[in-house]
Amino acid sequence: MFNTISGRKRAKTILVIIASILVLAYLLGPIYWVAISGFQRETNLQDRPPHFILTKDIFTLNHYSYLFTGIVPENSSVMLQSMYTMSGTLVYPSIINSLIVAIFVTFINIMLGLPAGHVFARYKFKGKNPAMFFLLATRLLPSISIVIPVYMIFLRLDLIDKKLGLILLYTAITLPFTIWILQAYFKNIPVEYEEAARMDGCGYLKTLIRVVLPIAQPGIIAAAIFTFMTSYGEFVFATILTQSLNSRTQTAVLAALTQGMSSSRGMIAAAASLTIIPPMIIAIAFRKYIIEGLSTRFA
Repeated sequence: MFNTISGRKRAKTILVIIASILVLAYLLGPIYWVAISGFQRETNLQDRPPHFILTKDIFTLNHYSYLFTGIVPENSSVMLQSMYTMSGTLVYPSIINSLIVAIFVTFINIMLGLPAGHVFARYKFKGKNPAMFFLLATRLLPSISIVIPVYMIFLRLDLIDKKLGLILLYTAITLPFTIWILQAYFKNIPVEYEEAARMDGCGYLKTLIRVVLPIAQPGIIAAAIFTFMTSYGEFVFATILTQSLNSRTQTAVLAALTQGMSSSRGMIAAAASLTIIPPMIIAIAFRKYIIEGLSTRFA
């Protein structure tokens, strides 16, 4: 009897391990392939079967060199040189644009979402529930359904092809989610801490900064990271509302790279690898706060 139960547990453990490996392969496989493709010669990317492991004879830095310098590798054939479209030189500046927009949007979100989320969590006022429902409803609206009116408004306000326009728009898109996640997080913080601070003479703003802010740090960081990711990876409005390198973000530039029938696949893979580095670094660096913030939120 004991051996039967032990055998079942062992079989269950093996099945869980196999399933975990398959899920990881499914999730990380495409990222791994894109990463190693950026370091392979263009001719080797056409080999069958493909090369899943980098070796010295297929390794090259030509794709990354072109993205940063715009200099076509001299040792490439004329046909391969023609595959390096000039759009590739826009990748690095577009990543900077995306980072600038995402950082400003995140900062504004926290500055506005922190007090707004606290008010929704702690105070009762007329229209509170409809207001919260309206905030959540705005998140359900598809971006493509409001592209035309947004474009017309931005055209009248002279915000087309400007980072300021993207910052204002992305703030309007992400702020409802920030308020929602913060107010839900604040509800899990005992109100006695704030009452004790006010009894000691702290005003509302002082209580918010000195008491609520340190306790709610995981939730604030989680909301900030999700805001950053949303702004950094937005595609629809970035494509429609930007026209030049003044405001063009990495999603729009990367999409333009893939439109060419003869574009270098290695260059596209290298560009894609560059664009995912900033959010990957942030996710890894703050993974503890993301997990803690979300687990506390849904506890």
